[in-house]
Amino acid sequence: MWKDFFYFSKRERQGILILIVLITGVFIGKFLFTPKVSPENTSNIVEDTTFIKEPEQSYFRENKRSYEREKPGSSHSRPKQEEKRTYYQQPEKAVEPPPKNNYPPKEKFAAGTVIELNACDTNQLMKIPGIGISFAKRITSYRKLLGGYCRLQQLQEVYGMYEELYDKITPYLRVDTGLIQSIAVNSASLDRLKSHPYFNFYQAKAIIEIRKKKGKINSINELAMLEEFSEEDIEKMGHYLSFE
Repeated sequence: MWKDFFYFSKRERQGILILIVLITGVFIGKFLFTPKVSPENTSNIVEDTTFIKEPEQSYFRENKRSYEREKPGSSHSRPKQEEKRTYYQQPEKAVEPPPKNNYPPKEKFAAGTVIELNACDTNQLMKIPGIGISFAKRITSYRKLLGGYCRLQQLQEVYGMYEELYDKITPYLRVDTGLIQSIAVNSASLDRLKSHPYFNFYQAKAIIEIRKKKGKINSINELAMLEEFSEEDIEKMGHYLSFE
């Protein structure tokens, strides 16, 4: 019976033998290839560890002594030195006088003075109380676009004009319609017509088309019959058109 229990076939016996050889080889290899630590090396390791830790301990020890010396009430505390500060004093800036106006003050007209709006220049306009150089230039520029003012109310069309200023300056002005430069309707170009403040492109185009068909426009009544012109347009344009 025991013989049957410990009976191994030939293949099993080979496997057991190989297993025993492998286990034996592992133990032999571990013994041969494991480095041996000598007592000297062990002492070096201990010394190195002590060398590393000692500075840390001495650092904290030194800080503790410093803290005790600096601690208020300690007999080792050093007297506190007064902090010295140096202040930089900026040089005083010289106060520059305000820039002088290079333009001499304009003399204003006395009450009752009246000038011609279609003949005056900017210097004359600036003598009217309330008018400076900006408004003087705007008034003369708009006069050039119109060809001249036909009534004082047109000053209200000047850019920036407001009611108080208009009421203030009109007593010093008058208008001569004989100084207006009119537009020759039968010879003016499209650009010349539409450059006038009272004309738009379609109105200028309509005049050119009538001239092509009829050859000549005889009066402003012919323009009044066109849908491009309203009654207000005809009233405003009447002083600026010449049909010769």
